[in-house]
Amino acid sequence: MIKKGFTLIELLVVIAIIAILAAILFPVFAQAREKARQTTCLSNLKQLGTALMLYVDDNHETYPQARIAGFYSWNIRLFPYVKSNGVFLCPSSYADYSGLDFSNYNGISANYSANTSVMGDDLGVKAARVKSPSNVIAIYEASYYIMDPGANLWNGLYSCWLPGAGLAGASASTHSSSPLKSLSGDAYQDFMNGRHNEGINICYADGHAAFEKSATVYGWAQLATKNPFKKETW
Repeated sequence: MIKKGFTLIELLVVIAIIAILAAILFPVFAQAREKARQTTCLSNLKQLGTALMLYVDDNHETYPQARIAGFYSWNIRLFPYVKSNGVFLCPSSYADYSGLDFSNYNGISANYSANTSVMGDDLGVKAARVKSPSNVIAIYEASYYIMDPGANLWNGLYSCWLPGAGLAGASASTHSSSPLKSLSGDAYQDFMNGRHNEGINICYADGHAAFEKSATVYGWAQLATKNPFKKETW
């Protein structure tokens, strides 16, 4: 008996079906992979939130300083409570700082940023002065180790930006006087699209952590009252 093989048309049909299935499934796989990274990052922020609360309890109800004289970073103060460099690293960040030792690192590069309204610049902030801490942002994904929301949260000073600000209509090219005008490559994608499914993870001043869409967070930053970044609006 002569066995009949595939005809050319049948083979092309099979290839077309496989290509269609791949086009459907590959984005799903990518989303699932990013969701896993998002979960890892959220776990980091939860651990930092716990460390933040332990620090406050151990230091007269005072949040750690974001820096002292511009040299020492908040991560040095929280490190004894987490004892892991990996907690300070977002797996979806455009910048890889996995070789750093955050127990004594004083540089400006970071995957996470401290809000200087909560962690004071040179001076610690009393917990009692932070109104509604469950709604106030303490640590969040950003491009610089601290953010002063009144000066450089959105305008790109020191190359500061909120990942995904572009989703809310912000444009790197409009910041003619800041480093944002020259963003390119992975940094530009971080600015435009966010890190995790168009959003970022946040640790609040009461220690809890949550995921929020970048466009939502950008909108909060424009509020005149109850702005989670700016203490003068609380």
